[in-house]
Amino acid sequence: MTTDELYDLTPRSFSNKMIGYSQREEMIMQNHWEQTRMIVHSCLSPHLKRKMKPTELMPFDWDDKKKVKKKVATQEEIQEVLKKYRNKEPKRIKL
Repeated sequence: MTTDELYDLTPRSFSNKMIGYSQREEMIMQNHWEQTRMIVHSCLSPHLKRKMKPTELMPFDWDDKKKVKKKVATQEEIQEVLKKYRNKEPKRIKL
């Protein structure tokens, strides 16, 4: 990024670029560690008495984050929320 491009950014777009850059660097680092884990697993697996998964051999913090499942609302839950907010009158501010 040139100096002119940097000074043309708004604070919001600069923040977005920094967040994106940070996430990109983190993904690259995680990829390198995943490769290392697979190499270690491949080297050790013939010598182990019981079979182990690579995640058992070298657990990482981000392994748990990948397994998180998001709850999807059912049709009934959506209808309940819609009913709750349909009948409400907007609050009026007295001036």
